[in-house]
Amino acid sequence: MEEDDNYAEYVPVAIRRAIEAHKILQRKGTSSLLEDEIENQKHVEAKPSLLVQASQLKKDQPEITETEQMIQQEKEMMENLSDRKTLMSVRELAKGITYTEPLLTEWKPPLPIRRMSMKACDAIRK
Repeated sequence: MEEDDNYAEYVPVAIRRAIEAHKILQRKGTSSLLEDEIENQKHVEAKPSLLVQASQLKKDQPEITETEQMIQQEKEMMENLSDRKTLMSVRELAKGITYTEPLLTEWKPPLPIRRMSMKACDAIRK
C-alpha cells in the first residue's frame, strides 16, 4: 500500500517537454512569446521562396524579340563551333597535354584501296 501512495503515472516525453516549455514561457512572460512570433513572421516574410524569386526574375527580364533571339542563338552556335576540340583523353585534358605534330605510324591502307584510281576514290567520296 505504501508503494501505491508514491506511484506517479507515466507521462509521455512529448507531454513532459510541452509542460516544461509552458513553465519556461510563464517565467519569461507572454510578451517575449509575442515578440518571438513577430520576429519569426518578419523572418519568413524577409526570405521569399525560390519559386517566388524565379517568377520575379522572369517578370523583371525584358522581353526578347524574335530577331534578338535568333541573333543570340547564332552567337551560341558560333561559340559551340569554336569550342570543338579534337578528341582527347581525360588524362590529357587534365594535365594540359597538347600535340603539335601528328604521330608517325606505319599504317597503310589495304592493298586494294591503294591500287584504286583517283576517279574511283573521288566516286566513293561523293
